[in-house]
Amino acid sequence: MSSAQKELRKGLSTPKVPKVPTPVNAITAERECDPIIDVQCNGSVLRGVLVDAGAKVNVMTIPAMRYLGLKIDMPASITLKMANKQVVRPEGVISSVMITVIKVSTIVDFHVVLEEDGVYPIILDRPWLTKSHVRNYSGEEYMTIGIHPNR
Repeated sequence: MSSAQKELRKGLSTPKVPKVPTPVNAITAERECDPIIDVQCNGSVLRGVLVDAGAKVNVMTIPAMRYLGLKIDMPASITLKMANKQVVRPEGVISSVMITVIKVSTIVDFHVVLEEDGVYPIILDRPWLTKSHVRNYSGEEYMTIGIHPNR
């Protein structure tokens, strides 16, 4: 097993309440079995990021946006239905954000929402899974990231 795979297995967990930096509030997710990962962005690490194959857009809370030093760069034109069935209009969109998970970097857009009473500062969606070549092995409690997962 490569060191990248060992590092990824260490970073994945399925706790109900992941460890997140104190100033970062979070949003809810529907399933507790989805992988929880750490994401690097702008020189900071954000812990407790949810990977949700059911989500259609990447979502970030305002406190997470501030923690990472990002700013909204365009208005949002959609509404989101959250896991708690609440309909939310995002505050805006942050486009072309470079995030890194383990050693795989991907450029994504985030819809920014007000903080909720949940536990995840960011939810990564299905397009991120595709761009990062993620294969989720939920039955074995691990996933691989990248074109050559044996790296």
